[in-house]
Amino acid sequence: MAWLLALSMTITGLTLGFTASASAAVPPCAGTGGAMQIVAHTDDDLIFISPDFMRDIQAKRCVQTVYTTAGEAGEGPAYWKSLEAGIRASYAKMAGVADSWTTSDAGVPNRPLTMQTLNGAPNVSVVFMRLPDGFPNGLGSAAYNSQSILKLWDGRLSSIRPVDNAAAFTKTQFQTALNRLVANFQPTTFRTQDWTGTYKNPYDHSDHWATAKFAQLASRSYAGPHTALAYDAYVIDEYAQNVTGAELTAKVDTFVRFADFDMYICSSPGEGCPDSPYDEWLKRQYITAIEWTGNAAKSPGTTVSSSSQKATAQGPEKARDGYAWGAPMDASREWVTAGEKAGSWIEYDFSPTRTINAVTLADRPVLTDQVTGGNLQFSDGSSVPVPALPNNGSGLTINFPSKTVSSVRLNITSVSPTTTNAGLAEFEAYLGTDNVAPSVTPTPPGGTYSVGQTVTLTANETATIYYTTDGSTPTTTSNKYTAPLTLSGPLTLKYFAVDSANNASAVATQTYSTGPDTTKPIVTANPAGGAYAAGTSITLTANEPNSVIKYTTDGTDPLTAGLVYSTPITFPGTGPMTLKYFATDPAGNASDVASQTYTVPADTTAPTVTANPTGRPLSSGATISLSANEAGTTIYYTTDGSTPTATESATNFKYAAPIVMGNSALVLKYIGVDPAGNTSAVATQTYSVPAAGPPSAHDFDGDGKADVLASDATGNLYLYPGDGAGGLQARKLAIPASDWSTVTDAITPGDFNRDGKADVVARAGDVLWLYPGDGAGGFGARSQISTGWSAMTQLFSPGDFSGDGIPDIMARRSTGDLRLYAGNGSGGLRTPTTVGTGWNVMNAIFSTGDFNGDGKADVLARRADTGALWLYPGDGASDWLPWKQISAGWDNRTSMAGPRDLDGDAKNDVLGRIGDTLWLYPGSGSGTFRNVPPTSLGTGWQAMKIIA
Repeated sequence: MAWLLALSMTITGLTLGFTASASAAVPPCAGTGGAMQIVAHTDDDLIFISPDFMRDIQAKRCVQTVYTTAGEAGEGPAYWKSLEAGIRASYAKMAGVADSWTTSDAGVPNRPLTMQTLNGAPNVSVVFMRLPDGFPNGLGSAAYNSQSILKLWDGRLSSIRPVDNAAAFTKTQFQTALNRLVANFQPTTFRTQDWTGTYKNPYDHSDHWATAKFAQLASRSYAGPHTALAYDAYVIDEYAQNVTGAELTAKVDTFVRFADFDMYICSSPGEGCPDSPYDEWLKRQYITAIEWTGNAAKSPGTTVSSSSQKATAQGPEKARDGYAWGAPMDASREWVTAGEKAGSWIEYDFSPTRTINAVTLADRPVLTDQVTGGNLQFSDGSSVPVPALPNNGSGLTINFPSKTVSSVRLNITSVSPTTTNAGLAEFEAYLGTDNVAPSVTPTPPGGTYSVGQTVTLTANETATIYYTTDGSTPTTTSNKYTAPLTLSGPLTLKYFAVDSANNASAVATQTYSTGPDTTKPIVTANPAGGAYAAGTSITLTANEPNSVIKYTTDGTDPLTAGLVYSTPITFPGTGPMTLKYFATDPAGNASDVASQTYTVPADTTAPTVTANPTGRPLSSGATISLSANEAGTTIYYTTDGSTPTATESATNFKYAAPIVMGNSALVLKYIGVDPAGNTSAVATQTYSVPAAGPPSAHDFDGDGKADVLASDATGNLYLYPGDGAGGLQARKLAIPASDWSTVTDAITPGDFNRDGKADVVARAGDVLWLYPGDGAGGFGARSQISTGWSAMTQLFSPGDFSGDGIPDIMARRSTGDLRLYAGNGSGGLRTPTTVGTGWNVMNAIFSTGDFNGDGKADVLARRADTGALWLYPGDGASDWLPWKQISAGWDNRTSMAGPRDLDGDAKNDVLGRIGDTLWLYPGSGSGTFRNVPPTSLGTGWQAMKIIA
């Protein structure tokens, strides 16, 4: 991505890992439901459209990327050829195959564009169009006559010549080439860069925006069903991080592979790879706009429902929002059931009917939860099998003959053993060509009925019905059906229907006679018996109007104990349900009693029991709670080290209330037995009694010693208990990723809610949250403090800066103003005040409480220009005493924190991370550091995104 304004380099000749081929080809898997990207530079996809397209490559979905520019930054062929080699190498890495490619014609008439296909993964291809880099301002470079794609777009250039000296493109020719590439590939997912606004607002690269404008028109020119998505670029470093864990690792590793071929990436001494600003961009991916073409799920009149939803923000509507995302990236972008597995479902209902011939399903991108089988059930009674969905959130397209239907339901019939909540990130249903004749149903069917019986004709889709009553064959000049027919004597009814696509059904015949009605009605249950989730609705319909349906749900005879059916029957899901039913028509004919049995999917998964806190030193009186992930689970435990069983005894207890820590060590063993009889494995936690020590504002586990908090890329927050002598003990999970993954800043004010236990305050997006400490190394349910925090560029707590005995919070605004948010003593904040300006010269601001020993809270800050560390002493009344520089050379610390007194000498200390190592810098208690070497707290800290 050419974001530098001036570059110079010399690269030796390169040997490219692909072989030539004379064949002209459309992508080998075109039309199968693939994903296509059109981006400006040879790395924009790796930075801004990943992990979305990376998931597709990993799942072996058909993927093609078109690069409009060479991204050469005004340099010569050696550089842009090296960038293309980097793309090939990084794509091969994502696909897990050798870097070997075959070239073929890209299939654009009168334009010798080449397509390169990955040999070990023929579902992956790339096309390089090699227009000159236009630079962020769109002015281009002197090396290529100041050409740019922006100038082509806005008309300042009538044509533009690629850097490989191929034939020039006019604007129309360039657009036509993109249109043809899209039409050749036939994507169901189309991705490009931000086409909204202008490249100046929000700030972006001119090539990004102009490419996106061309790509948007190419997407709109393609009439096939697809979803087009626009991705943000440079500005995302201001947004909350949303790429974490294994996906972030894979994304970074892929980019580092590309960096091997670009000498200007990862070339800053001491910064590592990826370096700034790539390191921040890679942590994020954001969509700015979505356009749908041919998606029946987004058609007017379409509604969506499901068997259940876990939360308000995770309802079935999220399966058609265009985002194939989910936890941990964004849990509000997925449909999640309320603990359902096999038997759960999601359904689209179409009014009017829709003709569909394919769907794309994207599973939740949660590795532990996977849909492994299912079926698509249509309103016409047909069904299509669904295989296992890719387990990383990539889309799977399922094609089938066109069906004109009023609904399509995905029934989930099997899930992985580790699944706790089945669901989907996306469910798209594609409109197809209607070549299916309509079906007409007569109600009632031919038979003997009383005079005055009405006969209705109903088509399964919007259609015109033609009929005759004299036995002749109807044509489109015959009577049009508009209202029910009334029997007054014998009648031979012939009819057919023509739908809006001009498909005509075959002529059908029904023969009616008058006299006593002796024809039994027919009752249909939908869905038929089987294994279903609790809450499933069952409808009963009779084929004769005005029939009365009676039913029972307990297996008794509906002829004697039946209830009159009026509304759908809900399957409670507490056990098997036997539904029996029959109907009586207006003539008194009773149908045979029919029966359907509904069962709950077998539960074969053992519950998971969690102890909070996990084994560690605990003060006497601290409590330990046990909880299970399945409702109704019975937990058994022992405290003497013996193995628990599912039977209560004098030493084998049934858990009913938190376990209280005594004055001696405790070995806790426990199991869980769910209502289905599944028993978990025995788990063990060992708790010891901590040695006495001085109290600390940074003591989260109640042992009197300062601790350290840190969260990794997956979003888990860990507690590193201090040993009171400047060392750290084995870490413990304090807050799981499910409750922490969106957090970008952690603040440790001490006892913020004044309950006698140290708390954590955290920012996630625009919201500030309070995580109350439990005094035993864990945290209670978070509560929102306030919003409006995305404008802050630095957050920390000095402790009590205002001198009222209550911890406070400080924040630097993007303007450079430093604001004091005094705590109110109950977990909230008072009205903020400005306590300084010009703090933008600092690139790190933090506090370790009282650093100079005067009993008042202080602030430490590092200047961006010199790397020097400065002490800003507080006066104990919301103002400052004279500040001073206390150390130099701090610019190589990638993270700094103030854990208060970590080494137990009653003087507050500082932590600093250099590379992969965390160092302890002991304070002297007088505003300086002790004249001793720093102490290493171990390696592995580079993986931590937050240290507090």
